[in-house]
Amino acid sequence: MARPTVVPRPQERAFGPHELFFSTTDRKGIIRSGNEVFVRVSAHPLEALLGAPHNIIRHPDMPRAVFQLMWSYLDQGKPFGGFVKNMAADGCYYWVMALVVPIEGGYLSVRLKPSSAFFPVVRDLYVELLNIERAAGEAGGAWRDGMATATARLVEAIGSLGFANYDEFMRIALAAELSGHRAAQKAFGAGHEPEAVTGDLAPTLASCGAVEHGLDDLFSRVDGLLATIKQLGTAATYVLGLAGDIHLISLNALVGSCRLERGGEGLSVVTEDLARLSQECTDNVNAMAAQLRELSASLGDMAFSVTAAKLQIEMTSCFIRELSHERIAEPDATADARLRGDLRTLTESLMASTAQLIQALPRAQAPIPRLIRLQHELETDLRRLSSVHLIGAIQAVGIPEAGMFRELLDRIVGQLQRSTGELDQLAEGVMSLREHLPVFERTALDARRATESFRAVALKAA
Repeated sequence: MARPTVVPRPQERAFGPHELFFSTTDRKGIIRSGNEVFVRVSAHPLEALLGAPHNIIRHPDMPRAVFQLMWSYLDQGKPFGGFVKNMAADGCYYWVMALVVPIEGGYLSVRLKPSSAFFPVVRDLYVELLNIERAAGEAGGAWRDGMATATARLVEAIGSLGFANYDEFMRIALAAELSGHRAAQKAFGAGHEPEAVTGDLAPTLASCGAVEHGLDDLFSRVDGLLATIKQLGTAATYVLGLAGDIHLISLNALVGSCRLERGGEGLSVVTEDLARLSQECTDNVNAMAAQLRELSASLGDMAFSVTAAKLQIEMTSCFIRELSHERIAEPDATADARLRGDLRTLTESLMASTAQLIQALPRAQAPIPRLIRLQHELETDLRRLSSVHLIGAIQAVGIPEAGMFRELLDRIVGQLQRSTGELDQLAEGVMSLREHLPVFERTALDARRATESFRAVALKAA
């Protein structure tokens, strides 16, 4: 039997910024479960949602390019975070920030109400992407062509916002939305006493609170991690540019010295030294850039895993309270079994996020000693370049035709002087990471142990 067509309406479906909801699907996107808030916000009865494709709530205003991007992440076994406009059964719309993670046999999606400064920017961008896709269709082109153009525009827009890629945008946007949700939750909680949870769910909720406390500490450090990632990316771009500039100037100086009729031989020796040292600088910088990229990727994985775990534990806490309330309001063995299955799913998904965090820690720490060594080698090379410049400047004094050569040497010195502050900042960032990552690791391991204790209690209750 065909599902009735829902006509979109320009009204927003309300839900609170303090609320969270989730749903699970199989690998084909067929809904397996969802909590009470999902049912209420979607305006579909639970029996209509279960067994239905998840696109039952898809809004026609959503660009296909965004879903293509989401599936590209999920097909690789990676979590995805993004803004989504959904449509309820009555045609009203509602926006969410969705975290979608692979689980056994399917996917878990946790959603919250968007409130950060990123949301209006993305909302306007989606209008543009949708117009691109529709224009391609109206022009007689295949919808895939329009989607490809829209995807390219999405990547371009992410770059224009100052992000290296969607990974970086996703990490920062999800953290910002979770911070906004927590502020709203705190404000709401100030005037509302939470309902007491009794029975076998009481120790589950208490154990859940211990995990929340540990993840709170880690989440408070996420902004610092994200700022460090940005700093490292800027540093990598700078040192690559520095090496390229010095190498090019050195080659020009070498060519210029060969053209000098008088005194060119002595300057050729100097410029050969410049070329050799500049190549050593380039080699060191390329190695540093590779280590910085590796470090940034690992830090990004850590930051995202912390944010995902924090969102999941808050969703689990909300669901335990909801589960307790459902049991009291409507004792039903079948529903209770499904809800307990959802608790197991949330718990195992949380375990996976904390496991990813623990796995990322050694990857983040590994590049640091190599970076420190490479930085010292680069600083040595730069000092030697400065000495060679001085020798060349002295030799060029008595050669009237060496004006261009002296100018090139001065440009190298200018580059070296400008590099001091940038390289000092890079060194400070790396040394700060070396100092703080062990503290982060201890806190993460404590949170992991608390999660394992929670899992034992939660599975007993489930």
